[in-house]
Amino acid sequence: MDSHFGKTNVQTLLLAVLCIGLALIVVFLFAQIATLAGVLPSGLAVSGVRIITPTPRPSARPPTATLSPTPTSTPTETPTPTTTPTITPSPTVTPSPLPSTRPTAIPIPVTPTEEISGTLPIPTVVPRYSISEHAMTVALLGSDKRPDWTHWNTDAIQYVVVYPHIPSVAVLSIPRDLYVYLPSFHMSRVNTADMYGDVYGFEGGGFGLLNQTLLYNLGITADYYAKVNFQGLKGIVDALGGIDVPVHCHLEDYWPYPDENGEFYRIALEPGVHHMDGKLALWYSRTRKTTSVFDREERQQQVLEAIWMKARSDQLLGAIPELYQQYGELVDTNLGWGNVLSLGMLATRIDPSQVTMYNIGPQEVSSYVTPQGGWVFLPNWEAMAPVIERALLPPAPSRAALASAKVEIWNGSGHMDWDRLAADRLYQAGLAPILGPGEVPPVGQTRIQVFSDHAKGTGLSTVQAIFGLGDDRVDFVGPGEVDLKLRLVMGPDYPVCP
Repeated sequence: MDSHFGKTNVQTLLLAVLCIGLALIVVFLFAQIATLAGVLPSGLAVSGVRIITPTPRPSARPPTATLSPTPTSTPTETPTPTTTPTITPSPTVTPSPLPSTRPTAIPIPVTPTEEISGTLPIPTVVPRYSISEHAMTVALLGSDKRPDWTHWNTDAIQYVVVYPHIPSVAVLSIPRDLYVYLPSFHMSRVNTADMYGDVYGFEGGGFGLLNQTLLYNLGITADYYAKVNFQGLKGIVDALGGIDVPVHCHLEDYWPYPDENGEFYRIALEPGVHHMDGKLALWYSRTRKTTSVFDREERQQQVLEAIWMKARSDQLLGAIPELYQQYGELVDTNLGWGNVLSLGMLATRIDPSQVTMYNIGPQEVSSYVTPQGGWVFLPNWEAMAPVIERALLPPAPSRAALASAKVEIWNGSGHMDWDRLAADRLYQAGLAPILGPGEVPPVGQTRIQVFSDHAKGTGLSTVQAIFGLGDDRVDFVGPGEVDLKLRLVMGPDYPVCP
């Protein structure tokens, strides 16, 4: 990469990931999902399946190690040095104040009209959640809007709860096909609220109607919003030099680009860590022909995390203030300059174990077909409420305790980098994984070694639940010489696909 590209194009492309810190990374990822032509042109045959195997690591760790019941100190892997963008010092800025009052419910007319006759009755307004005054909430929206369009959809709705003082971030994914009541309008998919609010002059525009829709149907509101449309996820990933994405389950679907002979084909990803360029990352985020929309949302969050981790490891997050000053107009947001700087600083210092992803999934909704034939999801409030509650609350002390419980991973599965897949699952649960010395001699079955005489304070029950391991797979080997609580020794029977 030449220096001119590094100073100009890279900054332009990475703005989408960096300018508003960790929170706005989500927007730029999900705003691009619709850019992929996920449906093959009709009448074209598929020539076959091309298998994509996990990507070998550029610098492999030692290939073998000797199993030992005693923990050994493992040096921390040092990222490859990279050039850090030169940053012009910015003046100290006080974070913009939160809105003095969060949105309140407005009177809702509920008299049926001809337009909604024959559809579901308008649901009762749900109780409103109390959101901590220490929390910052942001609605991150990615749409397919084009300059000449009068109707569009907001197919990415991520509700982010930030506790800057901890620091912690929770991201709640709201399904685009959730069928809800748009206050003052009618029943519709939640992804139409932004469009209706803008087109019909709702108070506060698209964000105003979306906020009232979330309040009426889910009991939550956002202090701020950030909206983008097509900006080029492929370019962002490519400018980063690609991203490493942990793929836990076999995934096979149509590849929307023809080969050199003009033929279309399917591709299949095998479990492992895949180094993805922009095209592959976009396909991985978008495809859902062979999986559910809920699986796709989880994959989108994986790509989001991979982008953040790559930017973080390359020390690019420090360029946020300069990039925002130069290119901030690309984002439609009501976040003030002070909050932009605060979120940027947060993104540089937050630990991955304090970033939690939540999804409104199949257990929280019911399938429904509208009178017009549309397939949508109805909210199951009783099942959905606990998910929303967990997203709103700051991390419990128990999660902080988990983050201090070190879990070393030894890979005896016989598959390259499956220890990194296990580490990804531990991160999601709030634990602090440590990669062991590489692939170890094959073992008979996956086991957990406990470096204590008892389970209290080790996080054992959490690790057992994550990997589905019973007490018969646990070995108490007594205190070790270093500060290590547990070791996961992966065998050929490791449950790679959760």
